[in-house]
Amino acid sequence: MSTTLSDILIGVNAYTDLEASEPTGTELTTRVEFGKQAVREWANAYQWPELSKVWVCNPSLASISLPTDFKEFECAPQLLENNAWVEYPEVKAKDKYGKGDGEKYSFILGNETSGYTLVLNNLTANCTLSINYQALPSLMATLPDTCVVPDPDFVKTRIISYILQSRSDDRFPTVSVEANRLLMNMMGRSYSPKGGINKMPRNTTWRLE
Repeated sequence: MSTTLSDILIGVNAYTDLEASEPTGTELTTRVEFGKQAVREWANAYQWPELSKVWVCNPSLASISLPTDFKEFECAPQLLENNAWVEYPEVKAKDKYGKGDGEKYSFILGNETSGYTLVLNNLTANCTLSINYQALPSLMATLPDTCVVPDPDFVKTRIISYILQSRSDDRFPTVSVEANRLLMNMMGRSYSPKGGINKMPRNTTWRLE
């Protein structure tokens, strides 16, 4: 069953305010922003399978607009040229001046706000471009939005830690450590062999109901 932002905030409220209901007013706005911060933290911590995408196109120009949700490459762009995949390693834009005209490489221009453009040097005509990339996560802007994080308890726990920190609550360090444990646990499950077990022991000194 999918976990929504509403589910998460009700759980947060139950812990911080002893009331299992959605927050309202300023508290709602603040906690939605805390939720976005938690999702961004998760997304930036690792290259997650949940954010992995493949994009394929047939470029006619050496300058190509990347998908709007592009964050970063998982590996170098690959072009199918004459029935063989050829790698176009990514370099910094300023480093292109040290490259030869015939070298095959790529670099990115732009930013998250305006969008990214991929530039390919020495592009072969009639080729197919394939890129594996990490996408920007959905940040759950509205209460019905589904949490993309595989363990929503991390988002819930991180929001609680932000609230406790803002209140100078003595429980903040303990909850913050628990959020970090949940994040590391997700990473462990992500890179463990399929069907294997790689799970950090649960801290039983406290529990989010």
